[in-house]
Amino acid sequence: MQVSQNSQAFTVDIATRILEPSEDIFILQPGQGYWLYDVFKRSNHIFLDFPGMPLEFSTPAPDDRTLRQMAVRSIALRDWYDENMVGKRPSDNLADYVGKDTRKRLGRYVGAIKRLYWDLEPGAIIVVPGPHFSDDVLIGQITGKPTVYSSKQIYEGSALPARRVKWLRSKPRASFSKEVREKFGKPNPITQLDRSLRAEIMRAGFDQFVIDDEISVRLNTTADDFNTLDDFNIQTFVNYVAGVLVAVDLGIQHEVSFDEAIKLLRAHPDMVPDLKQNINSIGFQRIVSETVKPLVIATMLSLATAPVAPGMAADSVPVAAQVVNSAAPAGDSCTIKVSARVEAAMKLMKLDEWKRVCESARDANASTGLSTTMKVGHSRKANP
Repeated sequence: MQVSQNSQAFTVDIATRILEPSEDIFILQPGQGYWLYDVFKRSNHIFLDFPGMPLEFSTPAPDDRTLRQMAVRSIALRDWYDENMVGKRPSDNLADYVGKDTRKRLGRYVGAIKRLYWDLEPGAIIVVPGPHFSDDVLIGQITGKPTVYSSKQIYEGSALPARRVKWLRSKPRASFSKEVREKFGKPNPITQLDRSLRAEIMRAGFDQFVIDDEISVRLNTTADDFNTLDDFNIQTFVNYVAGVLVAVDLGIQHEVSFDEAIKLLRAHPDMVPDLKQNINSIGFQRIVSETVKPLVIATMLSLATAPVAPGMAADSVPVAAQVVNSAAPAGDSCTIKVSARVEAAMKLMKLDEWKRVCESARDANASTGLSTTMKVGHSRKANP
């Protein structure tokens, strides 16, 4: 594609969560009877239901015996609060709990304490189930180092070791598979999700993600009404970019028209990403592949629907200048591949065809709210 005077350059943050093969996802129970669920959701903090536990995060975790005594003391304090603080406040002296720390379940508590406050790094994925079948399951990521949370409504403001969390999405408990729902009901304070079930959580919580051999992006729509023309506009854009990417894979050197792109898709169906639709109010489409094609398509769509830079014509052509990924380390191989494929696709597109499908994407954006959660910034005016 020959870049014109009316071209714009952008930086695109693909904001794609890459889940490593050895990385785990954890389910955190929001207290007995789910009583902390609303607190977690509202406060953007998560914690174990252990009030008054004096943990020092700047040093390694205490030994297991000390943590068991801390847990016994905290349970006694919790019971005292639950009984409206009737009677003498439990002792703060851990020596008073020696010999009372032999219950089996204390081992689970010790493991949960060490995992949540020492083992889990920022970025760890946390799932908090709601109490009922129709309630939402919260999906988020831990942010920052361990901290302390207190609220007058919880244990009279007693300090609670905590982790900050950014909630990403929520989804009704009923919509998950039976296998995942069974994990939600486990009584352990923290449960490590089976790795075979991680993809279901990723689909529910992340718009763009990579896990094992699945690369997936979500194209969101917000309109109450969605008609066949809207779908045509979306598929016009997606299919042209997908066809051009097939041309890139085949080593084609000449610019590819829309008709040729469609012919390539028909001739090579095994090279076409899968499309999964959920067009409701509010709906979405997922594009899935074992290659980076979905991320490239979403990057190009983000470019096509980005606001025009000041001083540029309304029909100016978007051109990707740089692709970054704020959700991955610098130099991530997936981001490098996406950047190279975006550049290669741009070279094979006909300028008039690119303008045409960009107009289709903008029409769909105006009519349905079609968008991605990728972030686009104006970089500079492209050099012809």
